[in-house]
Amino acid sequence: MKNSFPIYVILFLFTTFFSIGINAQGAGTENAPIKKSMILFTQKSSATAFNYDKYKADGIFWGHMIHNGIDSDVAMNNWAADVENRVLNGEYFFGRIEFDWGWKWMIDFMNDPGSYWAQDLDGNNILWTGTVHNGHAHSWQSHHGPEFLEWLKYQVDRIDLAPITHLMIDSQTSASRTLHWLGGDFSVHSMNNFRAYLKEKYTSAELSALEINDIDNFNYRNFLLGKGYTLNSYKQQAFSIAGNIPLYHDFVYFQRQALNSVMEELFAYIDTKKPGIAIGATTNLIEPRGFIFSERQTYLAGEFFHAHDVTTSPPFKPMLHFKAAEALDKTLIYFPYPDAFAALYDRNAPRQARAWVAQAYAMGSIFTVPGNIWLGNGYPVWDPGWQVYADLYAFIHDNSELLDDYKSVSNVALAYSVYASLLESGMDGSITARQTLRNLVEQNISFDLKIFGDPDRPISPTTEQLEPYEAVVIDSDSQYFTAEQNAILNSAGAKVVSINNPNSITQLLSWKIDVLSDITVRNDLISALPRISSKPEAPYVLHLLNRKYNTSEDDAQTHNSISVKIPEATFPNTITGAKLHMPNKASVDLVLETDNSGIATLNIGTFDACWGMIELRHSGSLSTNETNSVTQNISIYPNPSDEFITLSGLNSVDHDVSIIDMFGKVVMQLTDVKDKSSIYTRNLNSGIYIVKIMRDNTVIGTKKLVKN
Repeated sequence: MKNSFPIYVILFLFTTFFSIGINAQGAGTENAPIKKSMILFTQKSSATAFNYDKYKADGIFWGHMIHNGIDSDVAMNNWAADVENRVLNGEYFFGRIEFDWGWKWMIDFMNDPGSYWAQDLDGNNILWTGTVHNGHAHSWQSHHGPEFLEWLKYQVDRIDLAPITHLMIDSQTSASRTLHWLGGDFSVHSMNNFRAYLKEKYTSAELSALEINDIDNFNYRNFLLGKGYTLNSYKQQAFSIAGNIPLYHDFVYFQRQALNSVMEELFAYIDTKKPGIAIGATTNLIEPRGFIFSERQTYLAGEFFHAHDVTTSPPFKPMLHFKAAEALDKTLIYFPYPDAFAALYDRNAPRQARAWVAQAYAMGSIFTVPGNIWLGNGYPVWDPGWQVYADLYAFIHDNSELLDDYKSVSNVALAYSVYASLLESGMDGSITARQTLRNLVEQNISFDLKIFGDPDRPISPTTEQLEPYEAVVIDSDSQYFTAEQNAILNSAGAKVVSINNPNSITQLLSWKIDVLSDITVRNDLISALPRISSKPEAPYVLHLLNRKYNTSEDDAQTHNSISVKIPEATFPNTITGAKLHMPNKASVDLVLETDNSGIATLNIGTFDACWGMIELRHSGSLSTNETNSVTQNISIYPNPSDEFITLSGLNSVDHDVSIIDMFGKVVMQLTDVKDKSSIYTRNLNSGIYIVKIMRDNTVIGTKKLVKN
């Protein structure tokens, strides 16, 4: 077999354990990284001076260019002037490059726009809205052909007229989705490129075995029609990659790889125009039908289907997306598809979405502000009013130091099969994976997602990445792992356990947080999500998410006599105090009771909010001023390191030094360390570590260490 089409491998190995945020208010908005406490209006129509004040917002996420006539310098200069005024005012503005929303731009730009619509098996353009512009009906776009990339580059040229602070690419509506749901992409450019793909991938003998005897004149559409396929029979089988359509695996992977190739070239072009600008794209890490991922991306973006029933609120469905984003250490910024808020509009229940916002931020993602919401399908544009959500976003703003730079604390890894989602029709992971996630969440088992790719991208975590976990949970989707992936999974030995044996999971764990009502464990009522900062001296945080919604009051249910039990092994240091923060309520110091086994009990009492943050002080805590003053005097070199590091600025007394990995685990501990002492680091795995320096049982400084 010849070399296959180039594959852009997802790099999961480089996971950062340090802050990527700076404050949006004030100078330096251009190219600013993404903070997990960032507050963004979904679109410009909500971004009034009044709303900026009420929501404590940082900027605008859907920074569209003008809908008509981006070729007009006058119109574009007016748009750019507005952006400039906003940026000078300290606002973020995420300039947005388009696929479907920019369909009129595409028609105006291309010499032959008719050849750039995706076509079904019958040879008809796959319509979107059907609205006509310059004689062309709005249809789904094919991402093949030379002019498609040039059109995207043209958008970069036009958006470069404005001093945008970040860039977002809405890349989800391409032929890599139409082939599954809408009848394929059998357009001329797609067929030509698929022919080239097959010719590059297979030898003549292999092509002959696939019933392709004349590759130079091969046309996949004619091939399927010759085998008796109709548009309907194709659609019925194309939902699943295992639908037994001839050459369908190749067609799926070809479409996806071609899209990723286009995006990589686009990113390279962006860097020639706006070097180093923060880039995000509508990336779906758990459903591989669209654009997957590029290491050039600073953050992830998305629109997701969002369950909106009243019995599971906040919904479990988007949680796989949140967990996948954390697996890459990339912040996800998202908003639901219109049907979610249309359902709330029908029920006049806007406050149900408060729990949606809370869940996103509590899990390290950003939910853009719901205002002037486009509901689609003949609905009016809906503005629920600032009174519904502004206090929640003000709560996020006021507690930003408990959100930024935090990651989940987990002792369980969930092995997730990307291929399983290709066997189904949805965009939110397999049904099995979502049910497994729900089972873990409702037991308050804290877990991280470990992604196992499909045969085209057979990525997997390393043995070393699985080692820190006490349990590795699998479900029936693990049957789709490759032999190499199973070998890595099996390296975890007895730690691998099926979700069908929940007792076996908990028996492996040294800690699990429980929420109680009176004396009864009720983890189904409230999720307890522990998170830890990369700064060892920072407080630990435990997010409480109310999972029950009161339909009659359009608000979170009230739970009484609530307490939380936190085992000593949950965090690296001993908890010494706790404070509960909730929206629209005064913060409360909680009584901390610790029993002989080390379990700390926090008595919450009545919990009637959608969200609470418990700030946990611990034995390693220091005040910010004290930490900063001593840390500035300490340095580490070389950094990055290979075989050793040297600490300087320790004065002449002895110190205790701990090296802590991204999971909060102490991997090296030394005593009697003096100034300019060398510490041997050759045996450390490559990655990011925190070096904690202590004197007389007090933390005097922390430093980030990169190990090559």
